[in-house]
Amino acid sequence: MDQVWQCITADFKQRTRQQSFVVTLLLMSVLTLLFFPSPDAHYQTLVINGYRGIYNSAWVGVCLAMLNVIFLPIICFYLVKNALELDRQSMTGELIAATPVSKLNFLLAKWCTNVLILLSIVLVMLLSSIVIQLYYGESYHINLWALVWPQLVFVLPTLLAIAAIALLFESIKWLRGGLGNLVYFFLWLGSIAQTIESVSGIGVLLDQLDAEVAALFPLQQGATNIGVNISDQANEIQTFVWQGIEPTLTQLWGTLPLLFICVVCLVLAFIFFDRFSQISVPENKQTSWLRTTFNTKVGGLANSLFVRLTKHFAFSRLLRLELQLLLRGHSVYWFIGLVLLNIAQLFISQTLLISLVLPISLLWCVLVISQLGQVEKQANTIELITYSKQSAILQSLACYFAAWVLLTIASIGSVVRFTGSGEWLLLIQLFIAISFTVSLAYFCGAFTGTKRMFEVLYPALWYLGPIQTALYVDFFGVNSQASWQAGVPYYFVAISISLLMLTIRAKSTR
Repeated sequence: MDQVWQCITADFKQRTRQQSFVVTLLLMSVLTLLFFPSPDAHYQTLVINGYRGIYNSAWVGVCLAMLNVIFLPIICFYLVKNALELDRQSMTGELIAATPVSKLNFLLAKWCTNVLILLSIVLVMLLSSIVIQLYYGESYHINLWALVWPQLVFVLPTLLAIAAIALLFESIKWLRGGLGNLVYFFLWLGSIAQTIESVSGIGVLLDQLDAEVAALFPLQQGATNIGVNISDQANEIQTFVWQGIEPTLTQLWGTLPLLFICVVCLVLAFIFFDRFSQISVPENKQTSWLRTTFNTKVGGLANSLFVRLTKHFAFSRLLRLELQLLLRGHSVYWFIGLVLLNIAQLFISQTLLISLVLPISLLWCVLVISQLGQVEKQANTIELITYSKQSAILQSLACYFAAWVLLTIASIGSVVRFTGSGEWLLLIQLFIAISFTVSLAYFCGAFTGTKRMFEVLYPALWYLGPIQTALYVDFFGVNSQASWQAGVPYYFVAISISLLMLTIRAKSTR
């Protein structure tokens, strides 16, 4: 245990001394403030049958726990999904592999560090909630037990499971990178409804609150929602005094599935973790044949075509090279999927095309364009392009338009279809969506130096906008007429240009 404790201490110090950790704590304090909107705000978070409890310790504690159970899994996963990656990046993985620290002790220490980091976040949110309660002044009596016990019963098991899942994703090679980020995002989306409607945990607590409000106000018929419910007008929600409840055995039993998931993920992480070994797995002969055939025939034909189209101008040649850098190393199955999506775009109904297939086609390229802003770092070409301000700007534009061309190729079936049918507004909206996607990817990569921010932020916008058709984040314009009437395309054009200019300016001044 002394060995495990030393590993935990060293790892915790390393990860909490980073500037990003302090920024995260500040952002979580702001998030806590957003969890408890003012009475005249344009959104609400926890409303029961048209009512919410006054901001006393009982209501604040339960509300914070409910919202944490929904939102912390997506936030905290990406925060701690770097426990093993830091050792790989710092080149200390081989040193650790040479030490007598066992794989079990090492993974256990990493998991404990993840848990400690997540607990520090919840502690900051708890302290912030006390300040918020005093700020609103609806109740000045602070009941620490009422604030803390919902976090212990509902949030702590969730954190234990998140820490283990993040470690498992890092231990499995194909889930370690951007694909794992996307997989987890959709797993989280699928778990929200199950979490709210579960027969244990916050599902039972929500039913208890609903029944209590119905008993207090039997004639009131209002909406019940948990999450962020945005309204165009500021509607003042009616309040009542809620005295709180004590934890029950049913709620404690509701933590068992999460604890079971935690244990299973830790066991699987132990099985899949290679302890930083570099043993290569023999490549499958069929896969090797398919890759060789694709690279020599299809890839060679496409490359010769691009060379002929771009050989006359220096900028077009640079654009071709940037496109090759973006596509380098991607699986042949990714290219096959791209072709199949384009074929589907030509034959499905227009409604299904705009609302589903076309957004999926752009999402298919997320892991490719998330490299933007750091391709030169990965390819070790920074010194070659930073000798003059002019070359840096030229390279930035070439990189941007290379990604733009790639997304256009990914949606070429839609381009042909919209052009042939004269749907010019849909075509313009498609180009706006491509421009916004590329600008956002370039901005996130250039300012954070990692791919993770875009791989997390873009799927969230993609889900809220094109899939859920939230008007002001729908950069695809699924509801085209309403989108143009509200001026949403103009907003995204301005955002795209602003993000691109900020990125080019930042890269040219480095």
